[in-house]
Amino acid sequence: MQIRIVILILIVIGAQNVGACKIKRGFEALSVYNYFDAKRAFEKSLKRDEVAASYGLSVIYFRDDNPFHNLDSARNFIQRATLNFGQLTFKDKLKYDEFNVDSLEIYAHREKVGGALFIRAKERNTVEDFQTFIDRSAWSIHKDSAIYLRDELAYENALEKGKSAYFDAFLKNYPSSSFKVDARANYDRLIYQERTESNEFVDYVAFTRDFPESPYRSDAEDHIFEMSTATGSLEAYKTFIRDYPENRNVSLAWKRLFSTYLQEDYSSASIKHFMNEFTDYPYKEDLEIQLMRSDLLMYPIRYRNKWGYTDESGAYTIPIVYDGAQPFHEGLAIILKDEKYGFIDKTGSIIIEPIFEDAYQMSEGHAVVQYGDLWGMINRSGEFIVDPVYEDVGNLTEGLAYFTKGDTYGYFDRKGKVRLKAQYTDANDFENGKAIVSKNGQFGLIDAFGTTSIPFKYDRLIQYDSIRYLAKLGGLWGLINENGDSLFSFAYEFIGPMKDGWAIVTKDEVFNYINGAGELLLTDWVETYPEYKQLAVFQNGYAKLQLEKGYNLLDTNGRMLLQRSREDVGQYGKYIAVRKSDKWAFLTRTGQQVLGYNYTYAESFEGKFAKAGGAPLIGLINKTGNYVIEPYFEQLNWLNDTLLITKSRGSYGVLTTEGDTLLPFSFVSVEPYSPMVLELETKESLYYYHLRSHKYIRKEEE
Repeated sequence: MQIRIVILILIVIGAQNVGACKIKRGFEALSVYNYFDAKRAFEKSLKRDEVAASYGLSVIYFRDDNPFHNLDSARNFIQRATLNFGQLTFKDKLKYDEFNVDSLEIYAHREKVGGALFIRAKERNTVEDFQTFIDRSAWSIHKDSAIYLRDELAYENALEKGKSAYFDAFLKNYPSSSFKVDARANYDRLIYQERTESNEFVDYVAFTRDFPESPYRSDAEDHIFEMSTATGSLEAYKTFIRDYPENRNVSLAWKRLFSTYLQEDYSSASIKHFMNEFTDYPYKEDLEIQLMRSDLLMYPIRYRNKWGYTDESGAYTIPIVYDGAQPFHEGLAIILKDEKYGFIDKTGSIIIEPIFEDAYQMSEGHAVVQYGDLWGMINRSGEFIVDPVYEDVGNLTEGLAYFTKGDTYGYFDRKGKVRLKAQYTDANDFENGKAIVSKNGQFGLIDAFGTTSIPFKYDRLIQYDSIRYLAKLGGLWGLINENGDSLFSFAYEFIGPMKDGWAIVTKDEVFNYINGAGELLLTDWVETYPEYKQLAVFQNGYAKLQLEKGYNLLDTNGRMLLQRSREDVGQYGKYIAVRKSDKWAFLTRTGQQVLGYNYTYAESFEGKFAKAGGAPLIGLINKTGNYVIEPYFEQLNWLNDTLLITKSRGSYGVLTTEGDTLLPFSFVSVEPYSPMVLELETKESLYYYHLRSHKYIRKEEE
């Protein structure tokens, strides 16, 4: 019985070895480009080693240096290998490692096959070929691109025909197309153009009557408004308001009527005369409040998870009813209500209803908002000047805002018109008349007209200051001006910010300093060390260096301040903190010791005082070494020359340099809100403190 078992095992092992030999011979033949033997071996191994054999056959069919080249077969076999790889045993996977056949290799080859099939579809460039690719290669990373190109061809055909019926057919055939918004827009646009082709006033009036739901109704109403009030006279605005009370521009007409009335004399007396003459003006009370409060500082406050606003006195408060509130900007503030964002003015009136999923503060009279899943741009009245049909829209800066269309970026102007068509693979806000953009992964610099001033040849491009740019080329960084001229060579792995005229540059794990002329400060480069990019930056004319024998301070002429390095040093100051073993002392700038090694923690003097103590608790000492604030605190952060934000037992307060408590230690956080105002947060509330008036800014207790 035992002999039979042994014989059976040997037969099985022999069969496995035979199968292994076949697949091995296949890969050996493939490695020397013997495609005939390789193909024969793989085909015979399909039943026993389906994954490896399918992979091998796909490689043969994929390569174009043999008579078996067939991309469709390559796709079929690699898909077969992919689908069955998960069924392999651990032992099979180990066996296939000998042939470098693993999941990564199989998926990588499948993507190669998919890429070749996609190239073939692009070369044929028909809707049918792209559809075939989409149907048969749904796993490919190029599927979305194929869908886009298929739709693009169909969309271009509709554009060529130039009739609304063709766009209607496109929308029915490709209801999920990325072009569907454009197709719908073209359909609506063509209907509008046909009905108003003569550009006559009566045509726009008829269009608003016959197509009340059209997205172009607002444009038609705008034409009615513009034509009716072209003279800009008081009588024209009055007539428009009387004849077209349903027009969306009635509110604007009232406001322009008011502005026209007051354009010669914008005063309280004129406002009163206006109110007396136009008793039906719907916003006169609100306007009085707006004028009175236009310069009023308003602060967002929180109480029990609800937000509102108050002025500095606390007497005037916008109700604490919102789920979130942001500071006012350009006269409007973003509020959150029922998980939607909107805008209010300083009267507390909702100017733009909270209907948006997200919103950014006003910039040049416009705001970027998210409506649904997409982004657009509104004006101060809440009107979309850029419809919410884009995946990304930038803030309006210098009259332009970027947008994405598919995988490319372009720019709108403040009227929502496309100034620069979608042609960039990346885009940024304009600054000083220029914007950093990229084409095909290469970065350059353009002006507002799309004119290139820095060519598209850099791997990265970052604004360094108002006229210079960091540029990466061939893996190394250099500095160029806005015309693309090199200011110093592309030789560095890192270039830091320019401080006191010098910037850190790094290469081959050593660093130096360079000025704007490309001159190096040090003859000998310094080995990098942890956080050197922060610690070694110049501050007040000196940089902290870690050298072979310890730390020292380097001046902007390349000279060391201290005659010998120390175990650690603080930043440059009147008295400089130095460490020896676990103790800190203080030296003068000439190296003379003025305070002994009495502290387990110390920082250099800032003005008259220095932080020191027994870590982890610190205090504040004067130049005689005496504590003006005892070392009882977890944190001391300078607010100004006389005040410190301080942490004790997990809570924050404010101390004077004389050790007096300005604000008690009862806050979750204390942060500067403005030079004269602190933001105070407790577990229950958020409010403010005015440093000059020494008063809290919060809702007055009722």
